Amino acid sequence: MESGRTPETQVSQRSPQRVFEAQLSWISSMVLFFATVYAFLKFDVLWMIFGVSALSLYVLPIVTLRNPFAALPWEVTLLLAMPVFLHISEGSRILSDNTGWWSSLESLVFALSLSTIGFLLTIELEMFTSVRMNRAFSAFFVVMFTLAASGFWMLGEYLGDAVFGTDSLPSNEFVMTRLIWSMVGGVLMGILYASYLKAMSERRKSLLGLISVWEVTSWKRS
Repeated sequence: MESGRTPETQVSQRSPQRVFEAQLSWISSMVLFFATVYAFLKFDVLWMIFGVSALSLYVLPIVTLRNPFAALPWEVTLLLAMPVFLHISEGSRILSDNTGWWSSLESLVFALSLSTIGFLLTIELEMFTSVRMNRAFSAFFVVMFTLAASGFWMLGEYLGDAVFGTDSLPSNEFVMTRLIWSMVGGVLMGILYASYLKAMSERRKSLLGLISVWEVTSWKRS
């Protein structure tokens, strides 16, 4: 993508709109960063892995393109930060202990964030490798990534309970409910993200560096 940029594109990277977009993205990334640091201080292993993975996907375009304005869309970054923030929030724990629906909401938000990581993987694979996917396959990849990541997450929580004597998975019903919400969140976000890039204006795609993503119209693209 770097080689295909025109001087006009380079200038647009520092336009007022691009600077504003980047500032919002940086603020969102700070929420994710400090929540991840808190997870490290609490030695919350799974959330440490989640936070580092999300931050790595956030930093990759900035470092690779050597451009601090090549930050991800702020709404995507904020969605990445939401489950970590909810997890470390004391208010969230109180609601989880006293209301039945809050745990389901946390599970859904977590699924949305896993889907976002899958979405970013498809974008960055296309930005920095020779991999090409059309929108339908990309949406399918997001759904399958969400389900697979949720399954590994449940395995990690089970091992944590066995080793440290915690009670992250109180019952089989709880596990099945989490996986169902993961499926729901994955399907919703797979469809949403396919529509998200399709509906995004060409100008904003260009500003965010996404102008050539998900544009494959044939499986036999040369």
